[in-house]
Amino acid sequence: MELRVREVVEATRGELLQGDPEEVVHGVWTDSRTLPPGVLFFALKGSRFDGHDFAAEAVRKGAKALVIHRNVELEEGVALIKTEDTLRALGDLARWWRSGMKGEVIGITGSCGKTTTKEMVARILQQRGTVASSPGNYNNLIGLPLSLLRAPREVRAMVLEMGMSRPGEIARLSRIARPTVGVITNVGPVHLEGLSSLEAVRDAKGELLEGMADAATLVYNADDPLVAEIASRYRGRKLPFGREKGVVRALKVAESDSGLDLEVLTPKGELSVELKILGDGAVYAALAATATALAAGASPSEVREGLRDFEPLEGRMKFHKVGPFTVIDDSYNSNPLAVQAALKVLGSRQGGRKIAVLGDMAELGRDAPRFHREVGKLCADLGLDALFLLGPLAQEIASGAKEGRLRGEVYIGSDHGDIAKALKGFLRAGDWVLIKGSRVMEMERVLDALRKGEEER
Repeated sequence: MELRVREVVEATRGELLQGDPEEVVHGVWTDSRTLPPGVLFFALKGSRFDGHDFAAEAVRKGAKALVIHRNVELEEGVALIKTEDTLRALGDLARWWRSGMKGEVIGITGSCGKTTTKEMVARILQQRGTVASSPGNYNNLIGLPLSLLRAPREVRAMVLEMGMSRPGEIARLSRIARPTVGVITNVGPVHLEGLSSLEAVRDAKGELLEGMADAATLVYNADDPLVAEIASRYRGRKLPFGREKGVVRALKVAESDSGLDLEVLTPKGELSVELKILGDGAVYAALAATATALAAGASPSEVREGLRDFEPLEGRMKFHKVGPFTVIDDSYNSNPLAVQAALKVLGSRQGGRKIAVLGDMAELGRDAPRFHREVGKLCADLGLDALFLLGPLAQEIASGAKEGRLRGEVYIGSDHGDIAKALKGFLRAGDWVLIKGSRVMEMERVLDALRKGEEER
């Protein structure tokens, strides 16, 4: 991208303290450690850092201009733009950049399934032309603006993920992105430390409606009553999806050798879909992606081919053969909805023992113990053969499993290495192992240790 300093000043409503208004910058950066020369540096203030402290370093590395909200002393040749708040200015610049985009802008939110849905949609729409999407989980007030600012304005479609931790964030993200297609995957008990109830989560996800573009389409999960409540407030075009309800609906779901085979009803007729991923969450992600892609102009054949080519992401229902046993790596994150879906996949495996390696689910607030006990009860109901648990709330899962009369072994580990060591002594050929936990638990380290152990044999 190319931006003139005067355009940045106008978009952010800032004040040019010094420098040439006609100076051209090539890109926007917020991390001085990886900053390339010729870019615009935003000095963001976080809980553990302040970009203003690294302004001089950014200039030494070749930044052409800086956006600040407190005074810094720099050499006179560098353009310096002062704003009231650099984080807000970053969003304002992204909103201005997005206003020049002519293609579809797709905003995806929900309690789980956002990233898989985003990647499926991008895979489908790539067949129609250039597609940009937010990398990884660039879904917050920093990541989403950067995703927009690093995408060419000429893209055929921009696919964005919208996350949140407190009220008001999705409203801001939606106003920045102005989605032409808005997507709500589901509403579940996540971020309850910042949101007091499930109804508060619903309201936060519903903020997506506040920034939708004129004549935008809302794609939503019709099977989720809380999502349906949000959709009832939207007066524009709607395209609901679901297994039980919806215009885009799963008529048949069958497990195959390589994943899932779906028969999907769409406004353009029935569609046969092959997926290389398992689980109820994968079904809903595929239905959401189908509805979203159709709303963005894709053909049924493009949907079919895009979903067929989609590969599961690392840490998201990815199957790995590790020596004589199989690991289902769903370690990227966890919440009550997601862990329930993952455990059901494990419980449906045929042959071999079924073992769950579970880390804590974070940000559940005062109800966290109850949610963890319910996970333990579900493990018992599914007849799992063993649990290996890690985290401060591991005992709650164990208590729930005991209450549900789990017959198998329950092991509570002290750290990742301890869990891996115990697993190595327990596992045998043909076993199925699910690894799952919230991001802060870093449960992928257990998989890494298991792989290392097999390599050393």
